[in-house]
Amino acid sequence: MPQIVESVRITAESGDLWREIGAFSAVGQWHPMLAKVESEGNRAGCKRIAEARDGSRQVERLIEFAPDQHFYRYVMDSTAMPVRHYVGEFRIEDGADRTSNVIWSANFALKSADAAGATETVRSFLKAGLDHLAEVHGAAALSVPR
Repeated sequence: MPQIVESVRITAESGDLWREIGAFSAVGQWHPMLAKVESEGNRAGCKRIAEARDGSRQVERLIEFAPDQHFYRYVMDSTAMPVRHYVGEFRIEDGADRTSNVIWSANFALKSADAAGATETVRSFLKAGLDHLAEVHGAAALSVPR
């Protein structure tokens, strides 16, 4: 069962960043691969329909929304990708020096052995979104211990 975790350190405080990008529907405003996102809200059970620039669509359902902790968890109800039991999580954590760590993860099963390319597709999608956030907000330099 593939597990993917992508993260980026952003030069913005976590609370400010969460207010800007933390809503379940907000991904449509900042992810470069999405054309539009329609969402029912930020309560458990709410759905969002994400339409990619290539016209593909997927339906995701919110299962946990914790704005005080800056995270939400969702499942994928329908997708053209050969995956099942997909659970995603989007989280913003406090970083050092007024920065934030944005972590986007996914766990899922492949529908068949020849669907291994789906793992890289998911990884590329998560990474593209986080890379775009770093471009817009500024990636924080990682300090290297000496």
